[in-house]
Amino acid sequence: MKTPVIIERWQKKNKYGRPGTHLNYTKVAIHYTGQADVPGKNTVNYFNNVVANGYRVNGRYIYASAHFVIDLDGTIYQLIPLNEICYCTNSANSYAVGVEVATTGKDNHYTDATYRSMVQLCAWLCKRKGLNPRKDIIRHTDVVGRAYKLCPIYMVLNADKYEQFRLDCYNLQHDKISLAQIVNCTNGKGKVTQVTPAPQDFKPYIVKIIVDELNVRKLPGVENERVASLGHGGAYTIVEEKIADGGTWGKLKSGIGWINVSPKYVSKL
Repeated sequence: MKTPVIIERWQKKNKYGRPGTHLNYTKVAIHYTGQADVPGKNTVNYFNNVVANGYRVNGRYIYASAHFVIDLDGTIYQLIPLNEICYCTNSANSYAVGVEVATTGKDNHYTDATYRSMVQLCAWLCKRKGLNPRKDIIRHTDVVGRAYKLCPIYMVLNADKYEQFRLDCYNLQHDKISLAQIVNCTNGKGKVTQVTPAPQDFKPYIVKIIVDELNVRKLPGVENERVASLGHGGAYTIVEEKIADGGTWGKLKSGIGWINVSPKYVSKL
């Protein structure tokens, strides 16, 4: 898989968001930025230029940051180095990378661009540390509990989509899918990413004709042009197979055409 394009927006060292404490991460924690249709760059600005300078609410300083923020257009920003903790996932700060993700719509789902970037980033983060996305990608809620916070809210309220997301990350990590194949399972269209089966290595084999005459077709299927016929007892090498008209057709090594390789017509040697 390709390394994602990441825009660096380093937060200055400060006690409120980037204390410089060492991190050796074993989990990737996903979050949402809290309000739909707000650009992720606003979150970057909040962490880097507000919280980092000392920001108080009701007289108490806010301690907050994230390693990454993913915007509505799919842009990925990095604020904290991966070998330092961020203040994002409560008790998991000591072992998790924090990824804040912008959302859209009343249900806080993801744009297609955001979802694709989220899959790519999380798969890459897992791959570089040998982690398994299907168990090592976690939600903020998995750490703090539903009573404390539903985060990321869409992935908490739609557990099937969360599992599909983790599966997409796993498949991308293991090159079972490409970035272009990723389908946003959260956009309400009811579609998910499909894995194209890897082609199996075909081993040529020899068949013997067991009928008086067997037609050779230009292409697989009985409706295609007849180009020759083969007589009883002849032996021929098959180098490729295709399914057509409910039967299996084999391509002759000579290249002249295809024959039906049903046991009614041939026997394998």
